[in-house]
Amino acid sequence: MARAKRTDRAEARRRHRATVAGPLPESDLETTDDDDTPGPSPSKGTTAAPRSGATTSAPTARPPRPGVMTAFRSSFRPVDLRGDLRALPQIVTHWSLFVPIILAGLAVALVPFLGPASIAGIAFGYFSGAAPFGTAFIAGLFAPRASYLVGMLAALASVGFMALAFAVGPFGGVLQGVTDATGAPISESAAKGILLNEALFTGVPLAGLVAAAGAWYRRFLNRANPNRARPSAPTSRRPDGKVPKKPQQRPMLARRR
Repeated sequence: MARAKRTDRAEARRRHRATVAGPLPESDLETTDDDDTPGPSPSKGTTAAPRSGATTSAPTARPPRPGVMTAFRSSFRPVDLRGDLRALPQIVTHWSLFVPIILAGLAVALVPFLGPASIAGIAFGYFSGAAPFGTAFIAGLFAPRASYLVGMLAALASVGFMALAFAVGPFGGVLQGVTDATGAPISESAAKGILLNEALFTGVPLAGLVAAAGAWYRRFLNRANPNRARPSAPTSRRPDGKVPKKPQQRPMLARRR
């Protein structure tokens, strides 16, 4: 009777392992009925051990894309004036400040040579002049931090270039035809002073706002599509987790004939 009970228990353990862990290994199939070695009984809270060929690490899933309103609200960032001032030495050495300053300098320097009716006049309106919105937006779009400070510094550099160009001589006819509030024409020297005052007291604060808008737009694009800069993980993997190599064709001369 004891031998029959042991045989029935061994057979019950085999059937239970077959229903929980899949097909039986060859070692269990080849044992005889006299095998009374107690096998591991799976408890209720445990899971079966992974097979030798299966991988334990699964590829990380990409984060879901947030909604437009969520990305819109999360793109705003409070102003940290103290931290921005402490980081000012690193900010002024970044290329995001040099490129707008170079654009503003070129826009001012090309006007006396090409004239206001050419592309130089259009560049002067975007990258310099009373409101250098082009230089401010580029500065804020690529600034590492304190985008408003970078935009204001680029606008101040534009004011300096204009003051230098106005002091040298005539400015290519850009300021011709400027009138005052009553509609009467004013001289070129008076127009230069009006333009410099407007660029200094109005254009510099506006440049800071435009640069902050450029930085917000960059954060909005990154939050609206967070998977844009992530490298795509390969989907085909071998059971051991390694990526198989692509099959390479043999050269034409190395093929068998």
